[in-house]
Amino acid sequence: MLATPYQGRAIPCHFVSYSSTIIGAEITSRNRYHFQAFADVKKLLGDKPLVLDREFSYLELLQAFVVEEVNFVIRLKLGAHFFDGEGQPVSLNVKKGETRILNKIFYMGKVFVNVIGWWKEGFNEPVWITPALAPGASVTNLAAEQGQAFYLQRMKIDETFRDLKHLLGLERTMCQKRHWMEQMVVLALIAYAIGLVLGETLRAQLFLETSRKRKLYSGLFVLLKLKFPLPYNQFRKIHALALQSFQSILLPVRTFV
Repeated sequence: MLATPYQGRAIPCHFVSYSSTIIGAEITSRNRYHFQAFADVKKLLGDKPLVLDREFSYLELLQAFVVEEVNFVIRLKLGAHFFDGEGQPVSLNVKKGETRILNKIFYMGKVFVNVIGWWKEGFNEPVWITPALAPGASVTNLAAEQGQAFYLQRMKIDETFRDLKHLLGLERTMCQKRHWMEQMVVLALIAYAIGLVLGETLRAQLFLETSRKRKLYSGLFVLLKLKFPLPYNQFRKIHALALQSFQSILLPVRTFV
């Protein structure tokens, strides 16, 4: 599933489906489905970087991004291998409370990237990410610090999956045909997007920024599970704000000169 960030949450915008049975029957691998998903949203992304977690940290994918001219920011597995311009190994080491930047090194000796790592106090391990800009992109360089800023905007993916499963019952979807299942998933994701935007708007109106409940509950949970008596005028205001946000996501404003 691919998603776009929205107020610290995730709004799904694309997905592909596969299983171990499908992969076995087609004599293929999950990599093919990764490539398919990213190719489908390439035009939608433009110069915006694709932000991915550790399971996508593998050489073939990074090479595909370079060929397809897709900008990316990927969290690295701690055992990833890097080399400098002279072919010498580069170790990914950083102390607690510190940040380390490594510019112009090669992932697996093949893909040119910048790398940044930091180890926050209270975390069990450091975080290393590699931001890279595709050849021919309109921006000339994606600095390590900029890649870190993109990564820190990552939305609460786990919360999204939890809400889809438990609040909308996605995990109980049972279909005999794959395309039927995908149609049901599409409907669930549309319902989730609408409910999330309305719920986040509702949460912002009901709870202060410093409120523990505001941080504890997702927008969808607030919408479906918490019961609040609202005056009609206030509900209309919340509905109008949510509709405006939803339309801005679907129909971004374009300026023509």
